Amino acid sequence: MHSFSYDADQENLITSTSSPFYIRKTESAPDARIAELIWVERIIGIPFQTDDSCVLTARPDSVPVIAVTKGSLHVRSEQIDGTLFHGQLLFFPPESGAYSLTAPEASECMLLLLQGQLAKTTLENHFREHRQFCPSGLSDVLETVHALKEADGRQEEISVAAYTLLMRLYGAAQHYEQTSGYPALVDAAIGIMQEEFAQIYGVDEVAERLGITAAYLTRLFSKNVGMPPGRFLRLQKIACAKKLLTQPDMTVSLTAQLVGFTDVHYFSRVFRKETGMLPSAYRQSHAADPSEDEDIKRMLDTLYL
Repeated sequence: MHSFSYDADQENLITSTSSPFYIRKTESAPDARIAELIWVERIIGIPFQTDDSCVLTARPDSVPVIAVTKGSLHVRSEQIDGTLFHGQLLFFPPESGAYSLTAPEASECMLLLLQGQLAKTTLENHFREHRQFCPSGLSDVLETVHALKEADGRQEEISVAAYTLLMRLYGAAQHYEQTSGYPALVDAAIGIMQEEFAQIYGVDEVAERLGITAAYLTRLFSKNVGMPPGRFLRLQKIACAKKLLTQPDMTVSLTAQLVGFTDVHYFSRVFRKETGMLPSAYRQSHAADPSEDEDIKRMLDTLYL
């Protein structure tokens, strides 16, 4: 087994075999007022080979957020002992000690360091109740990476990106606390399908990522959610397609492609089955709601990312 550790005083992770891919560190120190409020200090991508481990020590001045972008990671500390699957996130309370991350398979994650009092106070209730888990949010993390690249060092835009990410992850974690009683595998499957429905063509892909058979996933998912995972995936695609079709320049063919259908005729049949209308008819009868423009813009950015 190989291991590496995160050193808060160093620019990168120190590793014996696996080299972290360095994504972004802010070019200069932010204005003191911005730093005191909220700031993204850095985003680091970490690849794991099977049985690699990483020790992460929480810092008093930041809130680390770890998002699994491929595979899975086992997380162990005095407060936590469990597995994060693809698409799931975990918040680390400031000054909460050391966390051991071990990869049971070849995996990747993104580590974000959020600075500022706002990050700590917003998540304080979650930390107090030892509720640090977020079943989804990977698309929000990827969107933040994209926003930071576009910001090109502009401090106001970096702080806005940090705040937007914080609010979305807080909302996702809050919703999970109030509604989820699903087993971890079901939560993981839901997270994958909600975050990456456009790139997923069937339940077999989801099951393979989780290391289980499609038949077992279907039984477990259907028992807990009340519908098979295949229909849940289709509903994610159709919900997105309905929003896209309200855009004046969006064709049925392009919509089908963006939400992950390779055959536009099959897309039309599925859309009609779920909505009672053909996508062309839906497009003609639904004009875009101006209040949804930002949501649709974010959706398109995510689909094209």
